Amino acid sequence: MRRVYGSTFTFVVAFLFVLMAAGSALGSGLQSGTATPATQDRQVPDGTLKVPPPQSSGNHVPADPNFRPFACVESVVNVSQRSGNESESSVVINPTNPNNIVAFSNLASENSIFRGYTMDGGTTWTRGTVATNAACCDGQAAFDSFGNLFMVYINGSVNQIFVILSTDGGATFSSPVAAGAGSVDQPSIAVGNGSVWVDWNQSGSMMARGAPVTGLGTWGPFGAVQTIPSGTGSFGGIAVGPGPNGGKVMVTYQSPTGGQGPATIYVNVDSDGLGAGNFGPRITATTTNVGGFDYIPAQNGRSVDAESGLVWDATGGPFNNTAYLVYTEEPVNENNDTEIYVRRSTNDGATWSAPVRVNDDPLGPIRSQFLPYITLDRTSGTVALGWHDARNDNGVPGSGGTNGVVNDDSEYYGAYSTDGGVNFSTNKRLSGGFSNSAASGNGIDFGDYVAADSYGGKFVGVWADNSNCDGTNANGTLHALDLYMGVMTLSGGATPTPSPTGTVPTNTPTHTSTLTVTSTATATGTSTSTPSPTRTGTATNTAVGTSTNTPISTATSAATSSATTAPTDTTVVTATATTVGTSTATPTVCTLTFIDVPEGSTFYPFVRCMACRGIVNGYPDGTFRPNNNVSRGQLAKIVSNSAGFTDPAGAQLFEDVLPGSTFYDFIGRLASRSYMSGYPCGGPGEPCGAGNLPYFRPASNATRGQISKIVANAAGFTDPAGAQLFEDVLPGSTFYDFIQRLASRNVMSGYPCGGPGEPCGNGSLPYFRPSATATRGQTSKIVANTFFPACQPAAR
Repeated sequence: MRRVYGSTFTFVVAFLFVLMAAGSALGSGLQSGTATPATQDRQVPDGTLKVPPPQSSGNHVPADPNFRPFACVESVVNVSQRSGNESESSVVINPTNPNNIVAFSNLASENSIFRGYTMDGGTTWTRGTVATNAACCDGQAAFDSFGNLFMVYINGSVNQIFVILSTDGGATFSSPVAAGAGSVDQPSIAVGNGSVWVDWNQSGSMMARGAPVTGLGTWGPFGAVQTIPSGTGSFGGIAVGPGPNGGKVMVTYQSPTGGQGPATIYVNVDSDGLGAGNFGPRITATTTNVGGFDYIPAQNGRSVDAESGLVWDATGGPFNNTAYLVYTEEPVNENNDTEIYVRRSTNDGATWSAPVRVNDDPLGPIRSQFLPYITLDRTSGTVALGWHDARNDNGVPGSGGTNGVVNDDSEYYGAYSTDGGVNFSTNKRLSGGFSNSAASGNGIDFGDYVAADSYGGKFVGVWADNSNCDGTNANGTLHALDLYMGVMTLSGGATPTPSPTGTVPTNTPTHTSTLTVTSTATATGTSTSTPSPTRTGTATNTAVGTSTNTPISTATSAATSSATTAPTDTTVVTATATTVGTSTATPTVCTLTFIDVPEGSTFYPFVRCMACRGIVNGYPDGTFRPNNNVSRGQLAKIVSNSAGFTDPAGAQLFEDVLPGSTFYDFIGRLASRSYMSGYPCGGPGEPCGAGNLPYFRPASNATRGQISKIVANAAGFTDPAGAQLFEDVLPGSTFYDFIQRLASRNVMSGYPCGGPGEPCGNGSLPYFRPSATATRGQTSKIVANTFFPACQPAAR
């Protein structure tokens, strides 16, 4: 919350708020806390902040008799279910467990941040507060690839920016770490590949600060505070892109921060991330007619700003290094017909494309779209947005609003792009009914921002809502706001295009003949014959061997034939014989060229083993990305191919795995053997179809427990599980047998006890972390050890 009203009355109200909050103790407890007046916004001399009017000044709009609650037009979940108002929400998805979703928001009745978390995709929630009795507001959050959940907020005395960390999916949080101090406002937070960054407004200018992250619970300290050059302004965001030192960083903000517009939206870029360099000069990204105090019917008490936001693609996919900027525009100044626009940059913000209109409601009718937020699905590069939308409020109570006023009722919408922001999907309504902010008595209406997230093919939005369409709002219909969640499926997302690696030589003898050949492959050293699930080229006769020395392929010809010899360590030989007599061919050893998997690194022998068989691939930039997560669809393909399954996939088994889709055959082969299963339909965003098929979630990350089950089953391991090997894998638990079978064969291992949240028991057993996701490097090692044991290095 931020921005200042100019009246003397509101200045006095804000000053009293600050006095009441002064001296609050810092903390991050999860108890509900005692209700105290919330210092939701502040008046400061520079005039960049915005203080709400007293809550009693909110005008309740009575429901028309024709308004019909308790009939949600879309599937929604009430996240907060509290008395009083919750608004200015932030929701994040855990990439190590996409069913772990955490939501935050300001509270109108106490100096705490609401926190709700779910471990089952949104069906059930654990609710409470963080920074209890010690926070003003403006909590925003981000999950990194390790599973670290960082949350930034303003303290209760409104003079410090704090960051807290959860390593258990939002259940508990660390003590606060100070990032900034002074006359502060509206912080934002972003994570990269090895970094976490926050930015905020301080006395009218933008500041930023970053810290390294090296693992779960291992981060910091913050580097020096950086003043953004010529960064006078506010109401923006921050994003981390690709690059060394934790990635390049970009901030955005608008200036001036007062009035109803026009305004300019700027960006600044730190091209070396956590390196010694600072942010560069400001760059004009666009102009807008939406100022810092633009009043629209749906937010007439609070007003809106352009609410510019950023995401930066670091996936390595086809749109890698593309930065996306979202903002609110009013093409005809002060006509209340606000629109959501996106621009994109492929040169680190130096230049920006023409704007693309995201909302697809008809042009002409005056309808407001506002409070946009842009996200990037790290598993696909799909760009997704959410925003408040008044398109359906035509002043007809019931079907067209809550009252007879046009354009003052809001719903929540979303859209996405799979082509790098050139085009956006048909907009999807996510909310279950109309909400009216004036009826909430909240003072800040819906708030100043609504932060969303997307991951694994799903966009998740959480917004302030008083429609009470499902009857779970304790405040009743069209009164105080609860937080509601909706899900949008991101179908057809762009995926990084892999590039094959390794060389498969073809050896052609010099003498030709039209006679039939009988081919035999002879290798010096010790050779073992094993099935090879994938190979390059076409062969009539195939000999597969495992060799520790350089094999020599000898073909003795009697007629025309082709033979392919593919040793299963790291040597691939292809011999095509059309000769009379004997010919000898010496192959070239398959080598890796992945710049991030050098020889001698942990996963080199396993990645090499898998890549030389075409089972795993790299990316066009020459990387393998061993630390990236593996999706369930990718895992199905890797295991199916490694096990040599080639049977027809059969009938469709999952609602979200359609015939002809990328992983259909591989998923079908494993599921038909009961090696992989799915999730019952009927959950958020997963409606039941005609056949009530389950959902597979092919884009979701595979966990270490799931991998152990799939690999052990596909390998045919059925031996007794034996004595417990891991502290966190108890006998009788879901994956116990499978984990034990792989661990006893040294296929998988764990982590020494004694780390954060992993105390040593009596036996000092290691921890397996069955719910954590496995990386591409780990998966290569597990599968190679299981199906191609000759690939194991001599000393493990």
